[in-house]
Amino acid sequence: MEAIIQNIRDWFLSKKEHFEVFAEADTRLEGWFKGELIVLFNSLLQRGVIEKFEREPKIDTPAGRKQIDFIISLNGESHLCELKALCISQAAGTPRNLHFYFREDNVGVIKDFRKLESLSGKNKWVIGFIYPNPKYEHWVKEISSLSDDLKHWKCITDPSNFPNFLFISIWRS
Repeated sequence: MEAIIQNIRDWFLSKKEHFEVFAEADTRLEGWFKGELIVLFNSLLQRGVIEKFEREPKIDTPAGRKQIDFIISLNGESHLCELKALCISQAAGTPRNLHFYFREDNVGVIKDFRKLESLSGKNKWVIGFIYPNPKYEHWVKEISSLSDDLKHWKCITDPSNFPNFLFISIWRS
C-alpha cells in the first residue's frame, strides 16, 4: 500500500474545491470517496501499479459475513482497506468534531479498526479523509487517546504535510 499512497495523495489534493464545498456544506460523502478511489484504482490497475482490486467484498468469518470497502492486490499480497469520510468543519452546527470520529460507537474510525481486527490477514488499512485538516494538537490528542488494544494502529501520514483543506490519515495495523 505504501506504493500507492502518493497516488492517493495526488489524486485527492487536486480536488481542493470539492473539499472546500463539502466542508462549507458540513457533509460527509463517503460514496463520493469510494467512487473516486474506484476510478483511481482502475487507473493504477491499467498502469500495472496494482494487480487487482475488489469493491465491497464480503468476507466470511466465524462471526458471520463482513463487508469491507476494498481489497487491493499489490505485489502478490492482499490489502484489506476501509475508508472513512470525516467532515470536521461544524459549519452547520453539527457535533462532528475530530473527537466525534474517535469514539467507541458505530460511526467513526474505531469501528473500522475493530472490523479489520476481526478479519484474518496481515495487511490492514484505514484511510481517513479529514476535512478541513485538523489542528495538530487536536490530532495528537485523539490518536493518543486510542485504547490500549488499538495502539498498534499507526497513522503513517502527518497533518502537517497536508494543506488546510484536507488531511488524508492513512492507518496501518
